[in-house]
Amino acid sequence: MKPKHLKHAFLWAIIGSFLCLAAWEMYWRTQTDRYNAHLDDDRYLWAEHRRLVETATEDDVVIIGSSRTAFNFNTNIWLEEQGHRPINLSTDGKPAGPFLKDLVDNTDFAGTLVMGITPLLSFTTADDPFWQPAYQWIEHYQKETYAQWAGHQLSKPLQRRLVMLTATELDFANDLDLKSLLKTIPLKRRIPNDFVLPKFGHTDEYRNVMMYPSMKTDTSFAGQVHKAWGSFLPFLPEHEAVAEIIPGVIQYYQVLIERFQERGGKIIVIRHKAEPEWNGPSQRMLPREKVWDRLVAAIDAPTYHFEDYPFMQKHQLPDWSHMAADDAIVYTRDMVQQLIADGHLRQFPR
Repeated sequence: MKPKHLKHAFLWAIIGSFLCLAAWEMYWRTQTDRYNAHLDDDRYLWAEHRRLVETATEDDVVIIGSSRTAFNFNTNIWLEEQGHRPINLSTDGKPAGPFLKDLVDNTDFAGTLVMGITPLLSFTTADDPFWQPAYQWIEHYQKETYAQWAGHQLSKPLQRRLVMLTATELDFANDLDLKSLLKTIPLKRRIPNDFVLPKFGHTDEYRNVMMYPSMKTDTSFAGQVHKAWGSFLPFLPEHEAVAEIIPGVIQYYQVLIERFQERGGKIIVIRHKAEPEWNGPSQRMLPREKVWDRLVAAIDAPTYHFEDYPFMQKHQLPDWSHMAADDAIVYTRDMVQQLIADGHLRQFPR
C-alpha cells in the first residue's frame, strides 16, 4: 500500500473510531438517570481527601463509615449548617475500623471524628475479608506515587464529561468499563453470581454519594437492589455463631477511641437507619442489646442510634439501607443541628 493510501486509511480509522465512541457515549446518555458523567469513587479520589487530614486542625471534622454514611451525609449541607465542611472519608462496602486505626496510628489529627456504624461490616474482626479492600486503600495512600497522583488528576476532566468511563472498584452490574461489560456475556463455563448489585448512586467532587432518583420511581430497578440484598440477608446466622468475637471487636474500637481521645480528639458514633427487611436479619445476628449497647457502655463518647431519635428514622429508604438524595439533605441538616444543640459540634459563622 502506498504511503498516501496509508495516510488515508489511518485518517479514516481515526474518524471511524471517533464516530463509534461518540455513538456509544450518546447511547448511554439517552438511557436512564443511572448513566451520567461523574468522578469514580476509587482509591485515588479517597487518597486525595485523606491527604487533607494531614493539615486538619482541631476545628475540622472527619467522617468515616461505610456506604450508609456516604449516602446519608451530604457535606454541602453540613457546610451550610455548621459553617465548616467536613473531610469525607466514608467508603462504600468497607468497615470503619481500618480507617479509624489509620487516623489514630498515622496522623496527629485531634479534631472531631464522626464514625458511622453498619453492624454487618463494623462488628467483624480485623482479618475479615471485608477489611481487606480498606487496607488496600490505606496502603495506596501511603505509597501513592507522583505518577499515580498525576494520572488521577489528568483523568478527572474526562471522568466529569464522559459516561463511557463509568467504572468502580466494586464491580457493579451496570459499570461501563470493558472488564465489567465482558462479565455480562453469558458463557457456559462461567459460574453464575447470585449477588448482582447495580450501582444506584453517583459521586461528586467532595465524595458525597447521591442516590439516583429512579430508585424512588422505578420499582423494577429498586427491585434489582432488593434482590441483591435478598441473596444473603435471609442466610445470616444467629448471634451464637459470632458471639465469641464481639468482645474482641468492641475492645478494638475501645482502645483506638481512648487513644484518640487522650490526644484531645472527640469522636461521635452513629448508627444509621435500616428498614425492617435489612435490619431484621442484621439484628438476629447482631442484636442491639448484645452488640451496640455493649459498645456504647465500653466507650466514653456520644452515640446516636436511629431507634432513639425520630428524625433519624422518619425517612423511607428505597433500597432498605441507604437514603435518597433529597432525604439525605434533610437528614444531614437535622443531624448537624442535633450535634450542635448537644454541644458536640462547634457552630462557625456562616
